[in-house]
Amino acid sequence: MHSSHLKTLFTAAALAATFFAPAGESHAAEHQPAVAVAPDYDQWIGKTLVRTGETDPTGAPADHLVHERDIPKPYRIVRPGAILTQEYLPDRLNVHVDDQNRITRIHFG
Repeated sequence: MHSSHLKTLFTAAALAATFFAPAGESHAAEHQPAVAVAPDYDQWIGKTLVRTGETDPTGAPADHLVHERDIPKPYRIVRPGAILTQEYLPDRLNVHVDDQNRITRIHFG
């Protein structure tokens, strides 16, 4: 068998293994286990996010604010209706906010 045929055969076998893997072993996004809330950051839920370059809201107590500079990298801020990429990054902190910049959900991924 020629090396090009072997390469094609191995590629086909790898693709078949990917598509026919049991659901528990799949790497597809729809088969990933549920992502737990980040235990160190769940206390931020309900607080207001202050983005870099913005001033603190007038009259808001400091303990009700989370400053963007305090979010560990890598992170992303997720606004309502945002279109997100599907890649799963286990060390990335996703901070979901509502229209008033209140934090509604936090998870890694």
